[in-house]
Amino acid sequence: MAKEGFPRMVIIIMLAEFCERFSFSGMRAFLTLYLRSKLGYSDEGATEIYHVFSTFVYFFPILGGIVADNYLGKFRTILYLMFVYAAGNMLVAVTAIPQLELPKRLCTIIGLLMITVGTGGIKPCVTAFGGDQFILPQQEKQLALYFSILYFNLCIGSLIAKTVSPILRSEVHCFGDKDCYSLAFGAPGFVVLMSIVIFVSAKNRYVMKKPEGNMVIDFVKCISLGIKNTIMKGKGDKQSHWLDSTEHKYDKKFIRDVKKTLSILMLFTVLPVFWALLDQLGSRWTLQATKMDGRLGFITIKPDQLQVFGPICILIFIPLFTKYLYPCLEKRNILTNPLHKLTLGGVLAGIAFIASALVEIYIKTTYPDLPQAGYSQLRVYNGNPCSISIQDNMLYTIPSLSFYSNKNIRVKETENVSMRLEGRCIEARDEVFTLENNKAISFFVNGNETMRFGENVDKSKSGLPLVRFLVTNRVRSSNLTLFNENRNEIESHIYPGISAQMEVFVSRYSLRVGDKIVMVDIELDQGGVYTIAIDNSGGIYQARLIVITEPNSITMALLLPQFLIISIAEVLFAVTGNEFAFKEAPSSMKAVMTAVWLLTEAAGNVIIIIVTRVFVSFQQGAPQSTVLGRLSPAAPSDSPDVICPSRLGATYVAFTEALVVSLAIAPLTTLSDDLLLPLTYQLEPIGLARSDGKRLDGMTLIPWRLGRSLLWDATCVDTLAASHIQATSSMVGAAATSAEQAKRRKCNVRKPG
Repeated sequence: MAKEGFPRMVIIIMLAEFCERFSFSGMRAFLTLYLRSKLGYSDEGATEIYHVFSTFVYFFPILGGIVADNYLGKFRTILYLMFVYAAGNMLVAVTAIPQLELPKRLCTIIGLLMITVGTGGIKPCVTAFGGDQFILPQQEKQLALYFSILYFNLCIGSLIAKTVSPILRSEVHCFGDKDCYSLAFGAPGFVVLMSIVIFVSAKNRYVMKKPEGNMVIDFVKCISLGIKNTIMKGKGDKQSHWLDSTEHKYDKKFIRDVKKTLSILMLFTVLPVFWALLDQLGSRWTLQATKMDGRLGFITIKPDQLQVFGPICILIFIPLFTKYLYPCLEKRNILTNPLHKLTLGGVLAGIAFIASALVEIYIKTTYPDLPQAGYSQLRVYNGNPCSISIQDNMLYTIPSLSFYSNKNIRVKETENVSMRLEGRCIEARDEVFTLENNKAISFFVNGNETMRFGENVDKSKSGLPLVRFLVTNRVRSSNLTLFNENRNEIESHIYPGISAQMEVFVSRYSLRVGDKIVMVDIELDQGGVYTIAIDNSGGIYQARLIVITEPNSITMALLLPQFLIISIAEVLFAVTGNEFAFKEAPSSMKAVMTAVWLLTEAAGNVIIIIVTRVFVSFQQGAPQSTVLGRLSPAAPSDSPDVICPSRLGATYVAFTEALVVSLAIAPLTTLSDDLLLPLTYQLEPIGLARSDGKRLDGMTLIPWRLGRSLLWDATCVDTLAASHIQATSSMVGAAATSAEQAKRRKCNVRKPG
């Protein structure tokens, strides 16, 4: 190898590191959305897990460095951990396939832990292994160029990943879903496998140095010994430094280096707060983007794709600031030293989050009007070919295929609301509408029949539109479809009755009966909740789009200023701080600086976790979601104690006296009778009711009450497990009675504790 040239092996190392960074950044871009939309975590729960993941990513480099420097060497450490990394990616990808019915939360947590071990352990080794390929001092200039190219290389990998991964997630649909998280996780795993092949291909040509011990361990041991000696000897000599007591074990030069390093590390005390702000780009700011309109002119930006803006800004700002801005400001005696830059960077980070808070206040004005404690929402849909009137204290007229709503009806537990229904095409009658606390209840008036169903008015967690079809009994066609005009494909087949609410793509649709178009230009936009009422009057099909919850209307462009400001802050604070610390640190302590720098990033994520926990506790009186995702909502002390044995994938919505808790998908680990849910009244399966509001086995959805509130069990085929709908639809009478008796014995529970 020529002493003046650039080592060829470094190119291979950087290519392998590019693949690793592509994989990590791509997977991290949509992780929060996956945790929320597919695993059923709340916003707070998804944020917490995301930052626990990030904490371990920046903690394991310490262990990776120790293993490489003391035991395996850099090459073998990188190679072994790449396999762990790829296996973690593949486990999460396979878990995301819904048909496999794996314990999704448990397998995902295990997969993420493997990824943190892999990518975290690799981080300190790759950079140092590349540096080992240079001959010093002859190639010092090439070594400096290597670090610059490596940083640029990592930014490019992150930029490409954050652009491509959201496309793989949302534009490809697989396994019956509107997205393809299994591909989005699997593609990074495949890229890691590619990086292994690339890395191993040059095995015999690398410069491999034997493990020589780890300076971080010696640094910690020296400090520990100094503290121990100071405590044991008491006040001691007031003129000496407390580290001088370690001179019997460490040489004076090493102790001087430790002292200087500790003085520099005082600068690092503010770093965790900065990382706590910066690392929320992939969690809170991504979730914020899901509540906004991504259409910018002719393009549509996905929420997780917005993160691309940060790396682009940094790639532009670093050379711009270094070559032009800093020299210009220094001539005017502005930003003349690193401390000035650090201060300005911290201030700008705070301003970015003030901007984010202002945007969030604006977004909240568009939040859906959800049912509140002590209230119920009533909607009455008219599926008749004529207008009908409903009357209680006042008279209301509902046009054909339209609806009436009252979103603030006071109720305690349940409330019966009597109304008079009249119309020229229906028989006049008195109707009793049964409402429930904290719920939106809807009724579909279809001729002389009135059907009851629960109404979800909240936006979907994925951000996709939600739509339900109300089809009258006069529609006889079995060839009614919702056609996606943009994709030129059938989105859904439609059948008479009340359909389940379904997610669809953001697109323009038409309703068709065979080749005949019934309705065109149906715009279903991001975040909207819709109902489409369909009737056939005298052979003429009629349909109407009803907006239940308005789609996202605030443009994502409002988020660009905060991304711009935080990017400037990162260049001023993170890049300057890193450069300052490494320039000032003794040459023997560079590894220590790397270790502490990464630990401050881990500490920043810990701060976010603590703040999230405190925020959730303040809002609800108890954490809404833990890392393992057990649902434990707060309930009054006199609430009945219940157990809900849960089948994997059975989805519920939990109601307490105070608020709607949120969706919870019970993992396989809670299959036993030990999952205690102290809820006040009931858990009802979503979308399993018949058109008359009863269970598919003909029994009522009102829960059994035997002293304590018993909830009907979704674990057994004879009590309507979600995966056995066909088997249970015919089980009535004696079979259902027997099932209920078995359930009583099974759910005769004790008080917890």
